[in-house]
Amino acid sequence: MQRWFFLFLVMILAAGCAAHGPTVPAGRPLEEIRLGYMPNLTHAQAILGVESGSFERATGVPIRPRLFPAGPAAIQALFAGEIELLYVGPAPATNGFLRSEGEALRVIAGAASGGAVLVVQEGIDPANLGGLRLATPGLANTQDIALRTFLSDQGRRTRERGGDVSLSVLAPAEIMSLFSRGQIDAAWVAEPWGSRLILEGGGRLALDERDLWPDRTFATTLLVVRPDFLAAHRDAVRAFVETHVALTQWLQTNPTEASEQLHTAMANLQGRPLPTALLAGALDRIDFRSDPMIASVEEQARRAHALGYLGARKPDLTGMFDLSLLQEVAP
Repeated sequence: MQRWFFLFLVMILAAGCAAHGPTVPAGRPLEEIRLGYMPNLTHAQAILGVESGSFERATGVPIRPRLFPAGPAAIQALFAGEIELLYVGPAPATNGFLRSEGEALRVIAGAASGGAVLVVQEGIDPANLGGLRLATPGLANTQDIALRTFLSDQGRRTRERGGDVSLSVLAPAEIMSLFSRGQIDAAWVAEPWGSRLILEGGGRLALDERDLWPDRTFATTLLVVRPDFLAAHRDAVRAFVETHVALTQWLQTNPTEASEQLHTAMANLQGRPLPTALLAGALDRIDFRSDPMIASVEEQARRAHALGYLGARKPDLTGMFDLSLLQEVAP
């Protein structure tokens, strides 16, 4: 069944991989920056930078935000030339880099570590997920790879691979709805959805993914750019990265004020405010950092390859990271 997954992913990315999106003509004045991200707390820099206007002031051009439900759809948009900069998880970033033979993107900074959890219904033992109904927010996204690796380590397989675990790929809001009605037994999601499943859906925190990694540190969110856009507008990207680093540092050192501002920003994104206790619990599981944590990205690529997501060859991420701007602006 690994071949089925491989072919499915190829079809998802085929259109973008064929052309790698339109290139940015050299010398054309920059009129706007199209920024992709997800309404997750692990994308807090994007949320605050757009909400506060910090990115626009730094770059001197309008920022046109675009929200995505999960990373694979965002990578498709990057391939198609519909966005220039993107906050995205390591799994879809790696997949996009390899499928495009290194042409589609460059990682220019990290954004977050942690902030991903396994939540289960009361009475369920996370060490025995056999026969249960599980969910993740995106096929081949970072949480999807994490859950499938967790199942593999237990000796479990999903139904499409001949096992007894039902694993559905659903939008986070749909996961929330089905979990609340008892129609999903467990889900591996990013914050604030994990905390929402616990406090609003009646679930139980079964696992903080940080506990599975050395020093409880692993990349959850990366900042990536289209290489042609970086080449054509390096100064603007540098200003964006500098603001991203400043926001990251502010998130690290001002947790109370950060929580208040994210409370407002998330309410604007989702149409209603998150309860204060929920937001605090979610933020407590996220470590904001500009370091892309390359070793953990490489490990996640190895795990995706072992699951059959990246084809037959071992993943080679040479050239995926361009940290020159980060090194220029980071203190």
